[in-house]
Amino acid sequence: MLREKALSLHKRFEESLHDGEKKTFKASKGWLYSFVQRYKLKNLKITGESASADIEAASVFPQHFKTVIEEGGYVPEQVFNCDETGLFWKKMPNRTYINKEARQAKGFKAFKDRLTLVLCANAAGHIIKPGLVYRANNPRPLKNKRKDCLPVFWQHNKKAWMTAILFLDWFKKCFIPEVKAYLEKKELSFKVLLIIDNAPGHPESIKFEDENVKVIFLPPNTTSILQPLDQGIIKCFKATYTRMAFGRIRDAIDADRNSDVMGYVFEKTTK
Repeated sequence: MLREKALSLHKRFEESLHDGEKKTFKASKGWLYSFVQRYKLKNLKITGESASADIEAASVFPQHFKTVIEEGGYVPEQVFNCDETGLFWKKMPNRTYINKEARQAKGFKAFKDRLTLVLCANAAGHIIKPGLVYRANNPRPLKNKRKDCLPVFWQHNKKAWMTAILFLDWFKKCFIPEVKAYLEKKELSFKVLLIIDNAPGHPESIKFEDENVKVIFLPPNTTSILQPLDQGIIKCFKATYTRMAFGRIRDAIDADRNSDVMGYVFEKTTK
């Protein structure tokens, strides 16, 4: 982000220079290192915990999964995987350059507003409407708005957590109609295989909700190895979200030189 901004500034200033005054500027990694050292910026990293995986159980599951697909005659368009992930949607990146004197990213603790996303896609790469669980049913920006017109399936819970009731609601009111419409468009029969992990919010009863949807639970403690969406897809989604958010912040600051990053985030997310 710093390198992109430096290039855009260079391009802007270069327009006012004569040909003999112009110099090549690439905003290289070497330039970034020198910039960080010159202004005594520090790179902070906040690390998280990782759970241990059951390697033995994970090694047995693929063969079982293959058998289910072959016996059921499923094609990639009919094989779906879903997973939940928490998103601190106001949060700055884990690695943030700040003044050395501060030692802690400004506002990092202040913006911990969390929501839960339900991401779902099939083996052919089709993505259905995400589910979203927020702590309020009607936050200020959505008052008097039709939630069925949102690009997400809106749900609420005081702690913004996925519960068994909410998951079943998402399954019946979002997953089923979305998948039905998709398969009908593809001229495929409504015969679906859904792979989910054994999280507390995923009730066993979901197996009996629809006779055309076969639900397979991943073995306990194998999510990091077997969960398809956990193999870098959710990570890429969050990286893209952060990049797009910073792009909007950058554009807003370019439009109003009196604004700053944290001020913009606070203003735009509390109105």
